[in-house]
Amino acid sequence: MKLNKITRQFHKLFPRKFGNYWKKNKDFSNIDKDLKFITNTFIKSQSYNLVSRFWHIQCIEIYENLIKFGFKKCVFTFLTKYYILIDFFLYDYWFDGAMNNLKEMNSAPVNTQLFKIQNNLNYRQSVSYNCLCHLLYFNLKRTNCFEYLNKLQDRTYIDLDFPYIKIDNINITADKIISLLEYEKINRAFNIKNFKNFLEIGAGYGRTCEGILSIQNNLNYVICDIPPQTYISYKRLKLVFPNKKISLLIDLNNKEELQERINSNDISFIFPHQLEMLDKNFFDIIIAINCIHEMDKKTIQYYFNLFNHLTKNFYLSIWDKTDVPYSKTFLKKKNRLDYNKGDYQIPKNWDNFFRESLVFPSNYLSLGYKIKK
Repeated sequence: MKLNKITRQFHKLFPRKFGNYWKKNKDFSNIDKDLKFITNTFIKSQSYNLVSRFWHIQCIEIYENLIKFGFKKCVFTFLTKYYILIDFFLYDYWFDGAMNNLKEMNSAPVNTQLFKIQNNLNYRQSVSYNCLCHLLYFNLKRTNCFEYLNKLQDRTYIDLDFPYIKIDNINITADKIISLLEYEKINRAFNIKNFKNFLEIGAGYGRTCEGILSIQNNLNYVICDIPPQTYISYKRLKLVFPNKKISLLIDLNNKEELQERINSNDISFIFPHQLEMLDKNFFDIIIAINCIHEMDKKTIQYYFNLFNHLTKNFYLSIWDKTDVPYSKTFLKKKNRLDYNKGDYQIPKNWDNFFRESLVFPSNYLSLGYKIKK
């Protein structure tokens, strides 16, 4: 989350609001009806008031790319904002776990494309990304989830302009491997086969959902997110699962109708405020992958209170410590989130029975909780 200091200071004084941006741009002819529906509904909803300054600034930039380049190109641009892409030689501590796992491997004879030049990337970025794919691939081979690699489809993990290479004649992207490494952590903590009803908070562009449903096909899956991620993951999942019933339920305000529609769908999309309507223990498990650490503390507590009502099982992955960008003002201290110093304010009735560092980035924590009623 290291962002330009001058940009941070400017937006501290003059914070940008996505609602103002959308009013000026919502009538562009190349914005499709799904994006208009999702965005208009969100801005009018209670969920709009839950987002951080960081979201407003990031969201505006992503929408600018959506309007300028369209869905396919925007997905690639969206990826460049996160840790999985191109300039990964930034921090050694991101790689401690992945490198240590392979320190006894002196050689790795494979059929590979280490020096492939990727579309949309320069030479340095291409080689950096290719090396990352190798590092993740050999870490995945050490797990029981390597056998699921062939279940992930190229049409979404590659055909949306994602960079990829072949290793052992298998098409590899960082996204593919990270999705399976995430599945491996969640499954070891909870055993996914024991659950039917999933809720994912902050699904991003749908990578984790696609990975889980490609392996456990019969789950009822609900995604609770905000634009533009809602739009991107909705389009992606409809592409990869054309035979599943996938619906946007973001405009429903009746509890009975909302729950009935969720139960009749395979994948449902809702906004955060709609969680307040659902019955106690409505979900077997809630997962939150790499999103809680982007929220203000007040919003984190809002979600944690809801989770207390909605489930008995919760899994999340977070930075071990970070500051939420743009959260500091003249009247407000910066939003430090350090798990080991108690900044996440985990409820006392939550039993942390599973804790490990992620393989990559190694400064992320993988946490499983049993919620006692």
